Amino acid sequence: MYIHSMEAIRQVIDSDSLRGIVSLPSFFQNKKVEIIVFLKEEKVELPPLLSKHDIDALLKDSITESLIGVLPHSNRTLEDYRTERLNKYECVN
Repeated sequence: MYIHSMEAIRQVIDSDSLRGIVSLPSFFQNKKVEIIVFLKEEKVELPPLLSKHDIDALLKDSITESLIGVLPHSNRTLEDYRTERLNKYECVN
């Protein structure tokens, strides 16, 4: 992501005002110069992607870790589980 700004500041000043700030060629000295200032584009660094190892470390001893593997691997779909639960609990008051 980049931050963009189309605004600029323009000002005509005496080149001697820039002495010690910007090195100017000798033919710019003792003359009026136009200064244009733009906002520098800055790249916003995104956090690095987490690896599986990092995720495992974050989950260690968490409630989420205790849920991993609760449902055994099978060929059943989520719809199969839904139907089973609805049949089992549809009569409960």
